[in-house]
Amino acid sequence: MADAYMIAMDDQVAGIGAAPATHSMINFGHGDIGVADIKYIGSAERIYPVYKLIPLTQQLAAAGIAVERTLAGADLTPDDLRDPYCFISRQQVCTVFDNFLRLTPGNISPLQLGASFHLTDYGFYGYALLSSATVRDAVNFGLAYRELATPIVDVELDESGPDAVWLVRALPDFALHEEMERFVLEYQSGILLSLHQSVSGNAFRLRSASFAFAAPAEAADYHSVLNCPIEFDAARTELHFDKSWLEQRPLGAHATTFQLVQDTCQDMLERIGSGRGVIGEIYRHLLNPSGQFANLEQMAELLGLHSRTLRRKILSEGSTYQKIVDEVRFKLASTYLARTEMTHEAISERLGFSDASSFRRAFKRWAQVSPNDYRKRL
Repeated sequence: MADAYMIAMDDQVAGIGAAPATHSMINFGHGDIGVADIKYIGSAERIYPVYKLIPLTQQLAAAGIAVERTLAGADLTPDDLRDPYCFISRQQVCTVFDNFLRLTPGNISPLQLGASFHLTDYGFYGYALLSSATVRDAVNFGLAYRELATPIVDVELDESGPDAVWLVRALPDFALHEEMERFVLEYQSGILLSLHQSVSGNAFRLRSASFAFAAPAEAADYHSVLNCPIEFDAARTELHFDKSWLEQRPLGAHATTFQLVQDTCQDMLERIGSGRGVIGEIYRHLLNPSGQFANLEQMAELLGLHSRTLRRKILSEGSTYQKIVDEVRFKLASTYLARTEMTHEAISERLGFSDASSFRRAFKRWAQVSPNDYRKRL
């Protein structure tokens, strides 16, 4: 896609130097997809900050719902939310989101909740965005260091048309049922608007917005929050704005401050990387360019371990080898369906299934929808 700022960042990011990692490209015969696009860290690995959970617990607490109820089943306590060194997994985020959807009063809008997000709620990551030299630099930084923001969606900034356009897609973990998918699309859209206004000032305006779901009963609230034309039942969730905003200077632009907080963010990102344990190593091997799925014994040999030792390490990190393989296959399959025209037969061959029907059965088990229905929803 021409002139698009993708999640798979180049080695050099304009205005901020080197990106955190170099991502190789894998040729699947239907266009290249970056490893960063298909990287999938175990859903049980505690590597993300708690930022995105705090507004939810605060909103429900204001409605008289105890924080403990919002965190139920997530193996988290209210004290964890106040601990800057507490890291959580996507699995825990999903649990809290499900609790929020179950407990929330009808008058709480995920879009409004996201729009109330403050840049400083992101800690050093937020201060780096605010102190960037230009809004474009802030965008580049935000995408390169996005794991510090506890990602719940894939985001892409497309500049190929007359407007700058944020393309927003729910990550597979958060698209397993329609209510959750809609929630994360609304929540993240509100957050994106809030971040732009925090960086550029309240004068920032969207030109238009579209959402990949039906108009809700409270559609008027969307207009009051976004203050722009809105389309529902659209093919994609998109936020359009004037490209000229990207060249403006953020309200808090400050070179020295940016360098200091960028260094801190780099340290935090490396800490996240080092916390992925043996499961992270397995993911990296499963996503290597050969496209081969090693069995447990073969993976143990690659890692220089006995198979029993590897199995024990995986169990201690809260997973199984088959679950890891399934997660990687699911992420790859959902990426192929979303970003290529590959047939079911081609996908099944690439993922090591015996035939296309086996792939379709497995995908429906993972996503609760068929591959065709999944592709139609995108």
